[in-house]
Amino acid sequence: MNCERPYYKDMHCRPYLFYVIFGVKSGELKVSRERYHVDGFPTGLELMFCNRDNNDAYMQSLIGGHLGKILDCENHALYEKMQRSDQWAVLRGEVQQDSDLRYMQNVIGFIQALLDDGAEGVLDLQTFSLYPAVEWTKKFFGQEFDVYNHVTILASETEDGLMWLHTRGMRKFARPDISVSSVVSDEVDAAVSMINQMIYYGSMGAFFDREVKFHMQGGKAYIVNPHFTGDYENPDFNNAYYHFEWQECLSDTF
Repeated sequence: MNCERPYYKDMHCRPYLFYVIFGVKSGELKVSRERYHVDGFPTGLELMFCNRDNNDAYMQSLIGGHLGKILDCENHALYEKMQRSDQWAVLRGEVQQDSDLRYMQNVIGFIQALLDDGAEGVLDLQTFSLYPAVEWTKKFFGQEFDVYNHVTILASETEDGLMWLHTRGMRKFARPDISVSSVVSDEVDAAVSMINQMIYYGSMGAFFDREVKFHMQGGKAYIVNPHFTGDYENPDFNNAYYHFEWQECLSDTF
């Protein structure tokens, strides 16, 4: 995994990660540095083992309510399996060193070690994504690092018939999520392409604090002036975020 963040700037906030690995088989973890490509456990994270006898209320608080309904709709069988599992590992916290992405490499390795030891699946609480063990391994451990696997783009139609697109998951990289409103239906693909560029550069450490031009396929470019909001309590993001209206973007050619 290439761990460099060539556009990194210290924004004095830190990546926040929150994973639940369910159906674990023991309350300890042994990790081969060579097999799992780890060089240490990231400072600022904690790994806690939970069981139903002692931690049932906490465990249920993580997957109940509105989130539980989302997960149940996403994968009913896997959600039911998670509900029935007696023992979890919870990996969460703020990473203290993020000038490169070694912390993500290490986290992926530690989660994979739990899965290889018999755990049944993984819940990413930043993106509300539920993975069976085999899918996690294939998507995250079995290939080169792909930032787009760690961030999700959500779409919803507003009352005026336009689309609102926004991300979840950029907090893993200590960068704002992205909100784009007033997108007409036939320009959703272009808006997604722009969002993906912002995801990529954000994961590489960039922070957009001025007007920026994004070059798209087909010789088109868009000039955007993202407005930053440092509200970490907004439930749509659980993170700070950029916002702009698609109709305010200036189109250009190159």
